[in-house]
Amino acid sequence: MTKRASEAMMSSDRLIITAASKAFGPSLLGLLGSLTLNWPQHPPVLVYDLGLDETTLSTLREHNISVKKVPPFCPHWRKHYTWKIWCWNNVPAQQFLWLDAGIAVLNPLDEVFATLTQTGYFVIPTYHLLTENASLAACQCCGLSPEFRNGRMTLAAGVIGFDKGERITSILKEALVVALNENCIKATEPMHRHDQAIISLLMHKYLEPLVLSDGIVYGGWISPHQTPGQKIWVHRRSIRKEDLNHFIGHISTQGDPYDLLEPPGRSREIRAWPYTFINFLRKVLSSHKPNDTSINDGVKD
Repeated sequence: MTKRASEAMMSSDRLIITAASKAFGPSLLGLLGSLTLNWPQHPPVLVYDLGLDETTLSTLREHNISVKKVPPFCPHWRKHYTWKIWCWNNVPAQQFLWLDAGIAVLNPLDEVFATLTQTGYFVIPTYHLLTENASLAACQCCGLSPEFRNGRMTLAAGVIGFDKGERITSILKEALVVALNENCIKATEPMHRHDQAIISLLMHKYLEPLVLSDGIVYGGWISPHQTPGQKIWVHRRSIRKEDLNHFIGHISTQGDPYDLLEPPGRSREIRAWPYTFINFLRKVLSSHKPNDTSINDGVKD
């Protein structure tokens, strides 16, 4: 970390944080460029290093982006997204917004930090229920019965923010204690979600009724034009190469706001509300299970 980047980070009470390993290096750089172009006045960024390659690290140094290497804080630290909960506890800021590396920011997000000031957290739903996503072990480790999952939605962990007041800090610390037990955080079925299950269970446990923000505006997964007023696209590396390269070319170079192309195989004609609504209903109401029956342990490379 350069002295200038470190000083900027430590002097800010608001941070954007993210993390990446080698496989997500290009997406990470694209995220940074999307922030520069589409949210010019964004707070400083802190990148947690999960095993980045030297080329990416060199680029981050060149652009004075703060980087902190995640230590092997437990045997399974790189599995089950355990590292994410550690990062939430470690971040050196009163308020922070976590953005996964496979994300593009489409518009300014200043209202997110206003929400953090008002409620202490910023969360969006995945439109799946905890009965699908939280294991029995996760419930037990969070001190909850399996029935507690009924009717409660899972919160997305790819876009989430906190104000680290006493109440939130306590929840984050408990989440880390739970996550340090691998049996509590690991998935035992393909639909189980690791970090998401734990933070969702604890947030519902201590803070109900939760105030949920729009999961399509702030976490649209289909395209960058999924809904009018969309602010985030969770592309998970489906972004077009030309768009990614444009963002990478603007990590620290200001420019005009950038409107992305549709992802490959998808035209703008299907971006209207009916398409969004149909997919929303599928996610909420369908009992369809993915064809892939493997259990994701969170390791990408």
